Amino acid sequence: MKKITGRKLFKVVAVGLLVGLVIVSALPRKVLAQKTEITMGYTVSHSGPYSMGSITLHRNNYEMWAEQVNAKGGILVKTIGRKLPIKLVSYDDRSDVETAVRMYEKLITSDKVDLVLPAWGSAMHFAIAPIANKYKYPFIGTSFTSLRFKEMPLPYFYLITQMSDASNGAVLDLLKDLRKKGKVEKIAVLYVGDLYGIEQAATIVPLLPVEGFEIADVKSYTLGTKDLSSVLKVIKAKGVDAVTAFTYPADSMLITSQSMEIGFNPSVMYIGVGAIFSTYKDRFGKASDGIMGTGGWNRKVPYPGAKEYYDNYLKKWKVEPDHGGGPSTYASLQVLEQAIEKAGTLDRETLKKVLDTEKFETMTGPTKFTDRYNSELPGMVLQWQKGIYEIIWPKDRATAEPFFPKPAWP
Repeated sequence: MKKITGRKLFKVVAVGLLVGLVIVSALPRKVLAQKTEITMGYTVSHSGPYSMGSITLHRNNYEMWAEQVNAKGGILVKTIGRKLPIKLVSYDDRSDVETAVRMYEKLITSDKVDLVLPAWGSAMHFAIAPIANKYKYPFIGTSFTSLRFKEMPLPYFYLITQMSDASNGAVLDLLKDLRKKGKVEKIAVLYVGDLYGIEQAATIVPLLPVEGFEIADVKSYTLGTKDLSSVLKVIKAKGVDAVTAFTYPADSMLITSQSMEIGFNPSVMYIGVGAIFSTYKDRFGKASDGIMGTGGWNRKVPYPGAKEYYDNYLKKWKVEPDHGGGPSTYASLQVLEQAIEKAGTLDRETLKKVLDTEKFETMTGPTKFTDRYNSELPGMVLQWQKGIYEIIWPKDRATAEPFFPKPAWP
């Protein structure tokens, strides 16, 4: 065997080290290059009481957004050096919170998705956000309004929608403004007796007398009630000028139809989340004119992509989008897309830093998380006017002047 001299030995070792360094440095890039998609997991309620909101506000928007992103080739991930398509991984939670909790654990620990998206409703958010936080997954809430968000020590939980103090602060400010134009003195508050309704009522009832309004009545009802006519008759007999009702979609339909039956037509009629859906307008037609409700978007807002979103949703799903939770859900996906591109990676800690510091442009308007809450979004009030759910408050976001007093039932 030929003996290797010291000089040659040095060269051999040097070359070996160089080759080794090249191989080692190439390994992460090779591993990254093997990644072919971005996986996002969630649950959807295909049945049960959450199904309408879950399918309309969440699933439809998830699927439409992923389809649109993939049509563009995916999302650019700079550390990989190319675009990756979106793959959605979903399970049916059957409107059951415990089932959803198990499914999110599976999505994270077994399916090992890159990111998780929320299930629909406050109850689901309360249950799932701690799981996302446990595994350090950034989680943007889109159908959650509870003020308890501020008390939840969950640094990975963000909220893009209005909390109840913001939305009801807008209601109160609007009532004060309308009082300058006509009689708005006696107020009745009606609410469903669950977490959502109780908290909504609690944020506005104490403030009404402070602002000089007379509280004529405060009534709660149990979830699933099939008849509210007796409650509405009592409120009508008290000669109220305005009603603020915090209700779910079915209850909103019930209150409207039974108010029409008994001829109850106050000057202001605000109906919680039910009025937000185009199905409300479709059912009541011209009778929906003047009905106010919560929300935060319509196709007339001056933000890029708003009209296109409306057209695309209508074309794909053969129904108009809602005016709050669905657009917020879509906007949250736009935020995630921009966050990935700004971060240049799918590393969740880096994504969190981007969410904590950057500002994002969406079709619902600018989004900036301050203490995990979208500080760019004010509380809003919308109103059905000739088939369009117009933003009537605050004035700097308004797409129309209020119908006041509310028109008579046709």
